[in-house]
Amino acid sequence: MDENMEKARELVTALVQTNIERFMNHGGFLSPQWWLLVAFTIVPWVIWVKIVDKKRKLELVVVGLFIAIVTKLLDLVGYNLNYWDYPIQMIPLVPEAFAFDLSMVPVAYMLLYQYFKTWKSYCLGLLCMSVIYAFIGEPFCNLIMVVAYFKWKYIYSFLYYNVIGITVRTIADNLKRTYEGLNSYPAKEN
Repeated sequence: MDENMEKARELVTALVQTNIERFMNHGGFLSPQWWLLVAFTIVPWVIWVKIVDKKRKLELVVVGLFIAIVTKLLDLVGYNLNYWDYPIQMIPLVPEAFAFDLSMVPVAYMLLYQYFKTWKSYCLGLLCMSVIYAFIGEPFCNLIMVVAYFKWKYIYSFLYYNVIGITVRTIADNLKRTYEGLNSYPAKEN
């Protein structure tokens, strides 16, 4: 094994061990913030399961998966570039934001896509969601220390929420049109 690769593996192992120690001793395990993260992870999915349009479930899941993947990747980039940290974590591995990346954010976009069918209404809903998440939700989470921002401003999040929302809507609409177009051709007889 390459010497640099071995050093990198040792550093990752040390990081994981440090995070486990931080989680158990100073990370707020079972604190009110920890329980809030658990709720932020579970409650959106419970709501989604109850109100999802069953006929559009696959379409909505595609939207949610796209959002979750992009959000998780950008979260890892931001964390590694030291833009933010997660003082309170649900699990003690690499600092993560499962509650946000895999629940709160994708479920919000799936519900936007489900309920706001025209571009005009969708953009208005997206704008409202972006304001709430970036200028109310994120400052609240920063205040209660489930996230700590270093080189990040809430306006960046506001822009991100809007850009990703427009992007995912465009992709989902194009996929839907393509799928509907493929299914509109008459079946060939053998």
